[in-house]
Amino acid sequence: MRRRRVCLIHKKDMDAGRKNCCVHCLPNSLIETSRPVKLKHFASHYRFMAAYSGYYFSKEYKALKHVGHDLQHGAADLPVNRPKNRFVNILPYDHSRFKLQPTEGSDYINANFVSGYNSPWEFIVTQGPLSSTRYDFWRMCWESNSRAIVMLTRCIEKGLTKCDHYWPYDTQPVYYGDIQVTILNESQFPDWNISEFRVCKGYESRVVRHFHFNTWPDFGVPNPPQTLVRFVRSFRERLYPDQKPIVVHCSAGVGRSGTFIALDRILFSIRTSNYVDIFGIIYEMRL
Repeated sequence: MRRRRVCLIHKKDMDAGRKNCCVHCLPNSLIETSRPVKLKHFASHYRFMAAYSGYYFSKEYKALKHVGHDLQHGAADLPVNRPKNRFVNILPYDHSRFKLQPTEGSDYINANFVSGYNSPWEFIVTQGPLSSTRYDFWRMCWESNSRAIVMLTRCIEKGLTKCDHYWPYDTQPVYYGDIQVTILNESQFPDWNISEFRVCKGYESRVVRHFHFNTWPDFGVPNPPQTLVRFVRSFRERLYPDQKPIVVHCSAGVGRSGTFIALDRILFSIRTSNYVDIFGIIYEMRL
């Protein structure tokens, strides 16, 4: 699905950390797919990017805006699947969408695999479940064998429904189709809650951890932003040590979810190397 890449030797510039960059041919332009910045130069690079009211940040955003627009999303556009999408313009790519085990002719859920630092299939990013898709959501969690759900939205924000309350309100078990979910415990922190669910189907049961960051406004920034960094670190400390996919969602499954995954990848990167490539991470996530 990717177009051919060619290599370009990039001259030393103000960020002093960009080396051999690649460019990707988009329909009407060329775009560098990797723009690494050495950690020792990151502060000065940030000041450069933020100058002139963030002009260079805006320039990078515009460069990334069209990445992935040529990828197909035919399954999401099928008449039988359209009611399953929260937004008509936020649809999963065909090549990386999560496919449910077919039931009544449909394997569709609005969800995509997104690569993380450790694996190309580290995350499943999805929209906030609708009341009509909550069973599909739990089917996806079960069929992917996921042991962690990251929720980055409140169910209601500014009077609008952003996500269905897809888990029980109390300790009484609730069935979602043939999947039973029971809250085992909940720990509350100033900006997030961490719960453990027992999820059962037939005679098999699993424990799934639910990480709910609840102070991130839609189209906004957590205040202070450091709370999000602490949340990502807390999430990693409490994650089960396995390689099962991690389900991540906000409302649309785009802005807050993508930011969470990018930050998780950045924190891994700065622990293992002397540079960070934020542009390259976002570029890869959009494909």
